[in-house]
Amino acid sequence: MIALDSRELERLAARLAPYARALLDRAAHAALQIHADEVGPEHLLSTLMEDEDCAAHRTAVHAFADPATISDEARASAAGILISGSSTALPFSARGVLALRGARERAARRGDDLVLVPHLALAAFDQLDADLRELFCASGWNPSGLEALVPQGAGGASEQGHLFRCFSDDAKRALSASAKLARGGAARSISAAHLFQSTLAFEARFERACGMPASRARIALRGRLEDTSEVQGGPLGPDSALEACLARAPEHADSLDLLASLQACASSEIGAIFARHRLTPALLARARLAFSDPDGAHRAPPPQIL
Repeated sequence: MIALDSRELERLAARLAPYARALLDRAAHAALQIHADEVGPEHLLSTLMEDEDCAAHRTAVHAFADPATISDEARASAAGILISGSSTALPFSARGVLALRGARERAARRGDDLVLVPHLALAAFDQLDADLRELFCASGWNPSGLEALVPQGAGGASEQGHLFRCFSDDAKRALSASAKLARGGAARSISAAHLFQSTLAFEARFERACGMPASRARIALRGRLEDTSEVQGGPLGPDSALEACLARAPEHADSLDLLASLQACASSEIGAIFARHRLTPALLARARLAFSDPDGAHRAPPPQIL
């Protein structure tokens, strides 16, 4: 559920129709799942396009747009901890984010200049299930070998600021490899196990140093890559851009009204999404005659809406 920490926000939310209000809450949940600090217009647009029953989604379909693509594009530009690729944007799982933060903490604690691939491998190992860690240790896992590959730095890595600010280029490439691995397995997020497998396979010297061949890790992790643990935190409140969209929505606003408000208040990135998929103000105005949310009154469609 979205956090409404002022009377004005409560008033704006109360003006929404019940189904639209539920969509707003779902957008807040979606924002939490990708580790955002606030709910933005991008989270709401992605949520609207994922709900096949709402009028906003059905309008996109009848405009010959692909709601799934719109949702992915909105999510890729949303606040959160994600890896954006050519096909989709994937968030890190709960343990995946713990591994990322653990790698940064490890580098800062050692006084290293950057977060390197060995930091990622060691931190990802720490987030694996206990039985997997025991299995790897029994199979020759040697963390000190990886630690020895990290040169002593001058203390450039910091636990403050943007999470990826101190990640080396190789570490970022390893993150991209973990995202590719997750996408290949149709995973909904990038887990610590995806990170561990990808970092070991990144360079042959890493698997030699830690005594764990990437092939052995891959076999052990088969069927264990997914992380279904819940992201902790919340509830999240709207950012200023989403608050402006809510203020623009009319009384008893439905999902189409929310979509129109998002369009009217759009940033350059969201505006480009609307333009790319030809979701024009004229189309949304005509769609009001044809589509309604599940709790809305039936409105007969005109002969042609497009």
